[in-house]
Amino acid sequence: MTGLSLACALAGREAKLGSKQTLIVEPRSAYHQDKTWCYWQQGTTPFDDAITHHWSKWSVSSGGKTHTSEHTARPYVRVDSGRFYDIAQRIIGASHAITLRLGDQAERVQGDDDGVRIHSQQGVIQAACAIDTRPQSIPQGTLLQHFLGWEIDVEADVFDPTTVTLMDFVPGAQDVHFFYVLPFSPRRALVETTHFSMALQSDEDYRRELTDYLQARYGLKHWQITRTEQGVIPMPRRQPRWAGGDHSRVIPMGLHADTTKPSTGYCYPHAQDQARRQAENLLQDKPLQPCAARSKLSRWFDSVFIGFLEQHPQRAGAVFLALFQRVPPDALLRFLNDEASLGDYIQVMLALPKATFIKQAFRHAWGA
Repeated sequence: MTGLSLACALAGREAKLGSKQTLIVEPRSAYHQDKTWCYWQQGTTPFDDAITHHWSKWSVSSGGKTHTSEHTARPYVRVDSGRFYDIAQRIIGASHAITLRLGDQAERVQGDDDGVRIHSQQGVIQAACAIDTRPQSIPQGTLLQHFLGWEIDVEADVFDPTTVTLMDFVPGAQDVHFFYVLPFSPRRALVETTHFSMALQSDEDYRRELTDYLQARYGLKHWQITRTEQGVIPMPRRQPRWAGGDHSRVIPMGLHADTTKPSTGYCYPHAQDQARRQAENLLQDKPLQPCAARSKLSRWFDSVFIGFLEQHPQRAGAVFLALFQRVPPDALLRFLNDEASLGDYIQVMLALPKATFIKQAFRHAWGA
């Protein structure tokens, strides 16, 4: 998604590209709907036609309490990855400067003062620079957000299509465990079981959790699974050293390069903004460098918050519930989207258990 967003941002600036050519090396032979991206919408992107659903209300539940927030000006929206891929391929296909090569894999990337050599399955590619969005290995001891989701159809009206369940926390869980529900209609929804932990579950455990939740929460006995999606998102306290290349001509982007907000896993709006700014940088005659997706203050706050989740997973539900209860929606959405002002951060900090977070901030400062 990050690489295609950048390619489309470049395509939108084709008049400025001159003779420059861009090649996208994609190991997949074809794209299909494999993911769901959601975010709180503000402004427009080239991919807005891929948005299929809007919700102005969302809820968080923990300890028998539920809080529902509402914001009509910044709806929570769902991007269909299949439609996103179709739009991206149409934009790229109309460009004379950008080529998408499917079914090829970049195996090794080498940069030097003269350029970059990409060793792919189809041969060696010479380029002035490379944007590397390849998945990287996740260091041991990294907190992970891992989930399995089922898109299901049922025979009764059990889902409230007006309200997203952002987090329905499981009481007594050994890690941070909650359910996430995107209701598409009264009889169709995407339901995900999500964990924050350093160890993954077995597929059987994920399936059992979803089955138990659908039975207990909605009283369902039968449902039809129309699609599944599964993922693992690293939640590092500190941005890991980039493993894709050490040369300045190899620029990291994507999941392992600041595009994903570590404390929540949200990535879509950051990727669009990062792609726009990286495209502008590539067209300027100045030293190449990665575009950070968030401020130093945002990264610091994420690091402290992730440290808290590692140390106190049993308190996560109460803390997230307090955030949504005590912080006004405008300020909280700016915080979640990494657009927060200093005043927004103060409101967030006042909503959190102060002694615990101050202690965690000191632990982070000392590298603990």
